[in-house]
Amino acid sequence: TVKEEKLLLMAAESKEPNDIINAVKQVISNCIISGEFDVDKVPFFDVDFLFIFLRAKSIGESVDVKMTCHAVNDKGDKCGHTFPTSMDISKCEIVRVEGLSNKIALDADKGVKMKYPTYSTMKRIENGDPIDQKTNVIVNSIDYIYDEKGMYSWKDYSKEELKEFVEGLTEENFNKLQDFVDNFPTIVV
Repeated sequence: TVKEEKLLLMAAESKEPNDIINAVKQVISNCIISGEFDVDKVPFFDVDFLFIFLRAKSIGESVDVKMTCHAVNDKGDKCGHTFPTSMDISKCEIVRVEGLSNKIALDADKGVKMKYPTYSTMKRIENGDPIDQKTNVIVNSIDYIYDEKGMYSWKDYSKEELKEFVEGLTEENFNKLQDFVDNFPTIVV
């Protein structure tokens, strides 16, 4: 509606990431009129997908974009040519990596169950220090840690304790968690 479009325009004009996040979440919340749905509890890619779907249904399925050619010639030079094109966003879908498990064994009796972070969490991390972004994504993706004595929810730890846990992992175990976050579901056309 015009109300939602106004929310988005005001957020875009402010250029503040938090304003844009809040506007997107508000538009989705305003448009879902039945059932139990909390935009703050669903994974980030689901929020993006819903937003794209709503845009396709309300404004139109065709979006004009500028694409950049990434072809490399025989000399190793990238093309870099930018050209306008149109995309049919109604054909967007969420793609998941086959066989990727969210339960990751770190050794014989210790492991981690991972979860997908929320939209707000991912957007907050994207604005952080690039060096710490990967660790922060991993920390925010931990659902629980388990060992031979039991399971421990992420809620039982402070963010600092979870960060210490992740930074204390061997490179091999860190790479297992990194593989999970590097293969989050993505939206493709």
